[in-house]
Order: sequence, then structure tokens, then C-alpha cells
Amino acid sequence: MILLLDYDGTLTPIVSDPAEAKIEPARKKFLTELAKRHTLAMITGRDIESLRGVFGDIPPTIYVITSHGASIYRNGRLLKRFATAKAPDLSSLKEKLSSVKGVIIEEKEGCFAVHYRKVGEKEEERVKEAFREFIEKHPPKKVIEGKKVLEAVYGGFDKGTAVKNFLEFIKWDGQEPVIYIGDDTTDRDALRAVKELGGTGVFVGERKPPEADILLKNVEEVYGFLRSL
Repeated sequence: MILLLDYDGTLTPIVSDPAEAKIEPARKKFLTELAKRHTLAMITGRDIESLRGVFGDIPPTIYVITSHGASIYRNGRLLKRFATAKAPDLSSLKEKLSSVKGVIIEEKEGCFAVHYRKVGEKEEERVKEAFREFIEKHPPKKVIEGKKVLEAVYGGFDKGTAVKNFLEFIKWDGQEPVIYIGDDTTDRDALRAVKELGGTGVFVGERKPPEADILLKNVEEVYGFLRSL
């Protein structure tokens, strides 16, 4: 079985500061054991250093696909890079938002993200307007609006292409069952891709989107579902 798992909001609860989304030791141990029995990959919007910061040492049995599909890592090594473009210089955006308390600008491979979960409600529109003005001057190939985060992708990839590229990379034969689990708008591309390939899409949240086959309410139910496998 091939298990493709989002990280934030799926394997760990969403928190106000992305740097604090650390996985519980027991859950990390469980995933390590699960990866010995199935092909397991985490597909995340984070870059590799950001993921290591919250996950810790990544077991050599677990694949990591970073920045919505920019690169594939395993056993501490870069195996494949798909990013074809770099994000623009963010100095002007950082300067414009420097006085907004709680905003976090994350630079990644071929993309960048503006997190505003810790920003006050009155300042949220200011953050969104600054983001819109910046991408008008530096148009990305894709804009993704997630849970209190805005992302501009310049590399021409998303989690849907990440799924397809990864399955091609591991030489998937089309027979082994594929399951994707995610919780955000960024995961819907992946759910759609898995569905097209005959796999099973699992969404974590309050309502099941049309791309998903199964709905789980929270992170606890995710681990219950994984244990049932």
C-alpha cells in the first residue's frame, strides 16, 4: 500500500505558530513502524528544514516531498528536484509587513507563503492586500489560499503534480492501492489526482469535498484510520 500524508492539520493539529507544530513522540514512532510495512511519503508545503524543525530526524524509510512537490527526499538525501523557477526577492513585501505583529513570511523552493494565523482580525485585510499587490508585480504560476496562509507558487507544481511525480518516481505499477490524506485547500489537487488514478482520497475536516472519498474529523481520527490499515 502507498500512503501519502499531509503534515500540518493531518499528522499534527494546526497551531498558531507553524514552528510549534511538533509531532508527538508516540505518533512519530507509529509512523516509523507503519513505513516499514507500506510505502509512506509526507507531502508538505514546508521545505525540508522546516519539516525537520517540527518532525525531528526523519526515519530513512519515510519519503518527504517538500514545498508542494518541489523535491523528493529520503534518508537525508535529495533524490529528485522538480522546481524550475525561483521565488522573487521578498524584501519589499517583508518591509511592507514588518509592522504587522504576528505575520510570518516563509521562503521555500520555488514559492513563498504568508502566514497570518497570529495576526489580529483588523490587520488581516492589510496582509492580504500587501500579498495581492506583490503578486501583481511578480505574477506566480499559481496562488493557493489555505487556512490563514497565502502561497504564491512560481515553479509550476502543486500537490496534485507531486502525487503523480512521486508515483512515477517509485515506478508505481498501477496495482498497489494508493491513499492520500490531507486537510486543506492545498490538498484538494492531490485528492483529485489520487481519485483520477483509482486511489482513495481522505479529507480531514468538517465537510467532505467532492474530491474525497472518506471524511475524518480530526488528527485523532487520522491515526485511528491509519491503525486500521
